Amino acid sequence: MIVTFVLVGKFLEALSKKSIADTLDIMSKHLVSDVQVVEDGKIVTKNVNDVAVGEIVVLNSGERVAIDGKVLEGSGSFDESSLTGESEPILKTKGDSVISGTVSIDADIKYVTTKDYAHSTMSNIVALLENAMNNKPKIQQLANKLSEYFSSTILALSFLTFVTWYIYSSNFEHSFMIAIAVIVIACPCALALATPVATLVGLSMASKRGILFKEAAQLETMAKADVLALDKTGTITQGRPEVVKEEIYADFNRSLLYSLLLNSKHPVARGVVNFIDDGSLAYLELQSFQNIPAQGMSAMYDGKMLAGGNAKLMQSIGIDVTSSSEHSEFYFAYDGELLALYELFDMPREDAQETIKKIKKMGIEVVMLTGDHPKSAAKVAALVGIEQYETELTPEAKANYIEKLHKDGKIVVMAGDGVNDILALASSDIAIAMGNGSDIAIEVSDVVLLNDRFGALGDSFAIAKRTFTLIKENLWLSLVYNGITIPLAMAGYIIPLIAAISMSISSLLVVGNSMRIKLGYKG
Repeated sequence: MIVTFVLVGKFLEALSKKSIADTLDIMSKHLVSDVQVVEDGKIVTKNVNDVAVGEIVVLNSGERVAIDGKVLEGSGSFDESSLTGESEPILKTKGDSVISGTVSIDADIKYVTTKDYAHSTMSNIVALLENAMNNKPKIQQLANKLSEYFSSTILALSFLTFVTWYIYSSNFEHSFMIAIAVIVIACPCALALATPVATLVGLSMASKRGILFKEAAQLETMAKADVLALDKTGTITQGRPEVVKEEIYADFNRSLLYSLLLNSKHPVARGVVNFIDDGSLAYLELQSFQNIPAQGMSAMYDGKMLAGGNAKLMQSIGIDVTSSSEHSEFYFAYDGELLALYELFDMPREDAQETIKKIKKMGIEVVMLTGDHPKSAAKVAALVGIEQYETELTPEAKANYIEKLHKDGKIVVMAGDGVNDILALASSDIAIAMGNGSDIAIEVSDVVLLNDRFGALGDSFAIAKRTFTLIKENLWLSLVYNGITIPLAMAGYIIPLIAAISMSISSLLVVGNSMRIKLGYKG
């Protein structure tokens, strides 16, 4: 029976193992395999591994940068959020660096490579990720440690009991029955069940709340966590800018602004559309629509120019404005007149403050790691109740911060949602991915919040801690039971029948105690 229970525990563990190879396969899908380079005045396609330092690469809008380099010709906006966490597009002009893994939003450029493919940023991330995952510690189950020599010890005690009683009584049958009673009553079924049953109940509760633990053993690690590190954009915040302030300087037809914004896919444009769209606005046909990199957009209507964007765009058309807000700003002008200003902010999730407060009460330190600028980070941190935060961090810097915590003896849980978080996720003891996260972040993670509910983060800690507490209680129940009944059986006070009943009762006690997870947890 002990063999059966141990095998069941091992089977549960094996089912929950994730494959490093699968994670790296997902990562490879996000890497660029071929690029266009200029050779002898012609554009040819080459494999990235064949591109040397100093070659000229042609990059069109919508394409991902494969190799690090510097812009030679052209300009435009780049999405670097996958690496830096910065939500605002970055304008790149001649002489500026472009980083592998980032995406050209509206730029058609030529750039010269400054590194080969193997030493570019994204390739380094892949290598660091593989190393971090391969070195992730595995915590052994307490039950395995306690039961490792249990069976052989009991057999030895049973044999010793038989010899002692036989010498004392010279009654073979009586001595044999007492020895059998020792074996039966000490059958370590309760000890073998202590961890798997509580773990199964905990995992079942978690799954009902949209929390997927990829490894059952991670419940124990999470229960012992000292620090929770959180990414900001898309993890603490909703991942979409929302209008927080509107200033109207003159009456205007909102359908003009609505029509201009519908021509853009920029997140800020979508945020303003969501704010002004009340169902009554009409789409107007505009002429000469133009995306202006890192500034905004413009178009013509009835022979007059519409313009929407930041302060730089307004200044370029002769409207004097000064940017002083900590929020993203979107100005709207028509025929040279400033009509409106919208300030946008990526709001924290509704339950972020309450959840972070709940996690802190469990004795866990919460820190925010972000690539965003200090003003934006400070506001978000204040809104959700986080005192400690680090800003303008690269993916490597996030991972280094977590390694520093490890050197201080801390067990670290990291929650994130993007490619820029994968190094930190892989470096942590427990990696948690939000449900709306990238495929790579989800594959790297140990825990996935399937319903993208931030409150599930607090639930996962509560369930893990409750589960681990009851695992320890189960182990103590088993040890106390054996500590009392084995000496009684060796002394001849318990017959095999009573021993069998006692053994069954001890197993039921462990199972019943495990079910208390549902009663003891309120979530």
